[in-house]
Amino acid sequence: MLSITGVGPRKTLDLISEFGSLENIFSASYQALTRIPGIKDKIARSILNDPDEELVAGQAKLIEKFQVKMVTLWDESYPRQLKQLYDPPIALFCRGNTDLLASDSIGMVGTRTPTAYGKEISKDFSRELAQRGLTIVSGAAKGVDTYAHEACLKASGKTIAVLGNGVDRVYPAENRLLFERISEQGLLISEFLMGSKPDAQNFPRRNRIISGLSLGSIVIEAAERSGSLITAYFALDQNREVFSVPGPINSRQSRGTNLLIKQGAKLVESVEDILEELGGKYKMGSSQGQQELLIAADPIEASLLEHLTEGEEIHIDDLSTLAGQTTFALLGTLLQLEMKGIIQQLPGKYFKRRF
Repeated sequence: MLSITGVGPRKTLDLISEFGSLENIFSASYQALTRIPGIKDKIARSILNDPDEELVAGQAKLIEKFQVKMVTLWDESYPRQLKQLYDPPIALFCRGNTDLLASDSIGMVGTRTPTAYGKEISKDFSRELAQRGLTIVSGAAKGVDTYAHEACLKASGKTIAVLGNGVDRVYPAENRLLFERISEQGLLISEFLMGSKPDAQNFPRRNRIISGLSLGSIVIEAAERSGSLITAYFALDQNREVFSVPGPINSRQSRGTNLLIKQGAKLVESVEDILEELGGKYKMGSSQGQQELLIAADPIEASLLEHLTEGEEIHIDDLSTLAGQTTFALLGTLLQLEMKGIIQQLPGKYFKRRF
């Protein structure tokens, strides 16, 4: 059914409801098929035609080459939350760790051309949410999506990229390395056949999966007419949370997010605002315990942290004096601590401890 033009997920489910199974659809008569609303002559004949053996063989070859697993709506591993949609994908092509399909997820979307503010928020929110144990779901597009995926991976978090093309294709091309990392450390998924191009009409369908997989979706910078707003509206329609990061009123990239807030989206200024809506399960306590174990396992990091006070800014030169090390020697340790989310680097080579 996936290869038949004009038969999407909803029509497929309507046909299964009428005939009882996929097998029964293909053995139905022309007259029985055309009695179904929306199934006209061309679609009925496509259903009754013999399968395209060349297409089937090509799909099988690509699935094997890229080590893709196909998860259908009837499989136990199919995401429970996607089953709740009006038009759930009939099948998901999965490249990577399919266990993530069962994880608690949060969607992060936004403009392809973020400001410095948007980049910082994307990275900070993604890292902190990943450290709370949430899987970051985005679309692997330029801009906010890319920053969200990258920050999650740097924090050793879990991430899912939902694609508007086949999982064997890289789009945009400059994200090839990111795609490889996600396929190794996270999960790439798509409802589109292997080899499918990133056609414009695919992306709204992709967006409903981002929101459908997630407990809620965060919009970080979006123009008034933006694909990110489509994701937000899908989330509302799916009875999921919508979080919007406010921005300057004179910023084009913030018009969409500010509009969402006017329309009732939850205004968020910190990760804690998001966690509050999701309940106490993801509060800092459990994650902080994990971070303390990481610190304890590295005596060099633990020693350096003795000179950093929570919330207090300190210049690297002063830190060098206190620690008795050169600034060059400190940089590697500081970078590791920043990647773990334990400290934050501020402009001018100032650092502060997060907790």
